[in-house]
Order: sequence, then structure tokens, then C-alpha cells
Amino acid sequence: MPTKIPRLAIAALFSLQAALLSPAIAADESVNVLQYALAHPTDNASLRAPPALGDSVPGSVKLQQPKGSKAFAYFYYAGQPVIVDMKTRSIVRIGG
Repeated sequence: MPTKIPRLAIAALFSLQAALLSPAIAADESVNVLQYALAHPTDNASLRAPPALGDSVPGSVKLQQPKGSKAFAYFYYAGQPVIVDMKTRSIVRIGG
């Protein structure tokens, strides 16, 4: 007998898929945060473990918020930009 997947789990899966595929730009923003981060690299942040999608970013990590972006910011880790949702401080994209 097939197992039913709860609707909430399906919604979460689609939300995660959208975050992975999106270029980290909100509909009301005029700046692509990923492209801005690639053009404006910063020093690498120090973390206890490598960042992963969905992780919360500690308050000790200084985030760079491009002018025109309210929803997203970024920091660098191991030479790669890490895009962060400002409402939750969760990681939505790693690398360019």
C-alpha cells in the first residue's frame, strides 16, 4: 500500500526547490543579490562547520546587504558567496 505524503511536507519540498533554483532576488527588489555578491566579495566568515542550505547564520557573522535589497544579504565562506534570507537569517543559496 503506497504511503501518503502530508501536504505540509510537499509544500516544504516545493519551497526548498524554489529557494535552490531562484537567483536570490525578491519580486520587489531591483538588485540580484547573487550577482552583487560575486561582484563585491568580502573576507571569509569564520564558522564552526561549513554552511548548509537552511542553516541559521549566527549573529557573529557580519552580513552584507546590497543597497536596494531588504530581503536578502550575503557573506563569504571558503571563497564562495552565501545568500541569507534576512527575515530568518537562514541560508538560501551557497556559491555562484
